[in-house]
Amino acid sequence: MRRYALFATCMWIALMGPVEGMAEENATRPPNFLVILADDLGRELLDCYGGQSRYETPRINQLAADGMRFKHCYATPLCTPSRVEILTGRYSFRNYVAWGELEPGEITFANLLKDAGYATAFAGKWHLGGWASKPPRIVQAGFDEFCSYDSVQLLADSKRGRGNRFWGGTINRNGRQTKLDRYGPDVNCDFLVDFIRRHQETPFLAYYCLTPMHRPFHPTPEHPDAPGVGEDPPEAWMGSRGDAKNYAAMLRYTDKLIGRLLDTLQEQGIAENTVVIFTSDNGTDNKGEAKTIRTKFRDRMVSGGKYFPIELGVNVPLIVHWPHQTTPGRVSEELVDLTDLLPTIRELAGVKKDEVYPTDGVSLVPHLTGQAEHDKSFIYTWGNFDHSSKRYKAPAQYAESFLHVARDKNWKFYSDGRLFDLSQDFFEEHPIPAETDPTTDAVRTRLQKSLSELRATPPKKF
Repeated sequence: MRRYALFATCMWIALMGPVEGMAEENATRPPNFLVILADDLGRELLDCYGGQSRYETPRINQLAADGMRFKHCYATPLCTPSRVEILTGRYSFRNYVAWGELEPGEITFANLLKDAGYATAFAGKWHLGGWASKPPRIVQAGFDEFCSYDSVQLLADSKRGRGNRFWGGTINRNGRQTKLDRYGPDVNCDFLVDFIRRHQETPFLAYYCLTPMHRPFHPTPEHPDAPGVGEDPPEAWMGSRGDAKNYAAMLRYTDKLIGRLLDTLQEQGIAENTVVIFTSDNGTDNKGEAKTIRTKFRDRMVSGGKYFPIELGVNVPLIVHWPHQTTPGRVSEELVDLTDLLPTIRELAGVKKDEVYPTDGVSLVPHLTGQAEHDKSFIYTWGNFDHSSKRYKAPAQYAESFLHVARDKNWKFYSDGRLFDLSQDFFEEHPIPAETDPTTDAVRTRLQKSLSELRATPPKKF
């Protein structure tokens, strides 16, 4: 492992060269990574993305002010396929086969960094299965340490009132399962705080998949009736149904969890050599207890876009803070999607590109440093308008039900032929008919060609 670490360090020095203002000890080693993936957190919730409902997210807003914010970052409309994309750098039509599963043998950014000598840890919502595998899939995916849970088992327990991911459920720390003795998101966050403190002198990857903002919407530890450590939570907090009245408090607490990790980097003196990436798996929920949630965005009240390939469903927040490299407060108009994060992390860590394992993503490093525009002419997503997760859970079985989408900076094309001018019609209310004028006909032809060529390249699962 030391040989890989030495190679990565040499590659990183050759890539980056000396950086003015960086501490001398940090200039001789590759950066640490804190990757934060929010759950069901749409852009309309955040002030820094134009949200107008004044939710309390000061740490996320400050991260955007200190780093680089991307206006166009595509995910998929639902959880698992987005998680597969961010980890593997590949569009999910290539390697997503079943709900809550990561295919064995997929190469992740954690695999790459671990092989390069990084310490790696995961905390939060895994939701990619493989718990019965030896070792568990989460370990096969490159994580030395983990604090997570079996989503399938925990859902079954919550339906019986035996605990959920927030209160009273079962947590798995490095293979040891115990009942939560306090708020689950605190347990996950504390796990990574401890990991960071123990690895402050070596390169590390901390991947934090937040659990709040996904149903059930239960109270946080700031609620006056919240139990103390080791105390039993109220029975009503242990089930699979919550209440939308807790939503704003959950978002506020989510922001505080992020702040706790950022503060830890500062306390350990390693913030200057840590790249922080914040994004989300899809848009805000709109079913069950979430169906009443409305947020002011673009001067109208909107529901969340989860389940749908509309902009509020797939165009997620992306903020990158890379000290001394990203210009504070810079806003990028470039086209980005979740597949770009693996190549970016790989290049920043000085890991050699594997030609045998191609990705759909393109490294953001030249764009982050201001040296070049991002090399993507369009971004891709897929989905349907069923308002249900059923068909997403078996994509090959329901392949004919899905629409495929390509968009550039202004235009969005669906595989059913619809075309929208997003610069004038963000909410996609006015499809442009075919043969309207030569300009839009040319756009339609171009994006249809781009989409067809992408979908024709192997591998392809659906």
